[in-house]
Amino acid sequence: MPRYFLMTLIVFWIPVFVLGRFLWKKLDPLTKKAFWATMAIMTVATFIMEYVYIWLDIWSFSEQVDPLLGIWLWGVPIEEFIFWFGASPLFIFMYMAFDRFFKRRKIYA
Repeated sequence: MPRYFLMTLIVFWIPVFVLGRFLWKKLDPLTKKAFWATMAIMTVATFIMEYVYIWLDIWSFSEQVDPLLGIWLWGVPIEEFIFWFGASPLFIFMYMAFDRFFKRRKIYA
């Protein structure tokens, strides 16, 4: 069973869709544009980081430890891209959700 794939779906992508569903309608056009600009920057940055870390031997992938789906993009398992590309929107949406929550309650100055 591909635990890494399932973990990235559960930990990153399900919350992204849940938070995105509730937040997206309430965002003004400028914030939506900022979201997509940030996602473009983060996508490029994470793509580069992935290959730098592999080139520097910071991490590697072993099917003996955790079976992978078997789909590889340029020498990297697809699960890694699902992880990286799921983390960016999750943390942006979490920031937006916390920002709305704390502003509404006036918890910070």
